[in-house]
Amino acid sequence: MSREILGYRFIRHRATGRAVGPLAPVFKADWPYRLPPPSQIVWRYLDLWKFEDMLRTSSLYFCRCDKFRDPLEGSLSKLGIHGTSASDKAFTARYPIAADYHASASAQEVARGCMFVNCWHMNTREGNRMWRAYTSDPDSVVISSSAKALQRVIPPQEVTMSSVRYVPEDIPRTEFDKSSLFFYKDTSFSYECELRLLRPLREGEQVFIERPEDFGRAIQVNLRLLVHRVILNKTISDTARRRVTDLVRQFCSRATIQESSV
Repeated sequence: MSREILGYRFIRHRATGRAVGPLAPVFKADWPYRLPPPSQIVWRYLDLWKFEDMLRTSSLYFCRCDKFRDPLEGSLSKLGIHGTSASDKAFTARYPIAADYHASASAQEVARGCMFVNCWHMNTREGNRMWRAYTSDPDSVVISSSAKALQRVIPPQEVTMSSVRYVPEDIPRTEFDKSSLFFYKDTSFSYECELRLLRPLREGEQVFIERPEDFGRAIQVNLRLLVHRVILNKTISDTARRRVTDLVRQFCSRATIQESSV
């Protein structure tokens, strides 16, 4: 059965940037980047203090990838699986370059400390499991927005947006560029239905692995355009309820405030 080809990859001359070898096909089945329709509803679950910080700084917080609980976050496929996708086989058939898996895995571990992620959940409605997984206090909220709104407010030159591909360990994660591996996750996380924003380390920017200030990065966004609804945890305190109302009125007055339905 024929495979659908999305494009081609090749090696470029370092000085001229021109192709110096044959074209190797990139198959659609291996391509990790996928955008949802603009109308897709997206959700971000937050404890109240995170919500307040987001509003007061007018920013989205991007967590460093090596700080996530998934040990495979942004990692190569296992030895023996890595490099076995149809796209990788097509490339190595045209460019039989000797590869050192362990050196590549070590380099990728360094890369995990240089990528920052902001996560959104894709669904048509809020979910009880997401409340439990991503909030730790009754004083919490979920923000509702859309994929279109996210695209409008994030700087495209800094941030890559794509839904995450959930694959088992025996399915290779194809490395098309330095970012592509960060859009794969293990199938055990598939309930997240994640729309991911990825912000790589900028040229000349430094990260000190154990410095708390470097555990994440903040990107300025227009929250009045982004935040459509703010939904209150069903057991939120009266004090926190009033706090949310004041914050929304001050920082994102277009948004509506609703009660949780789960």
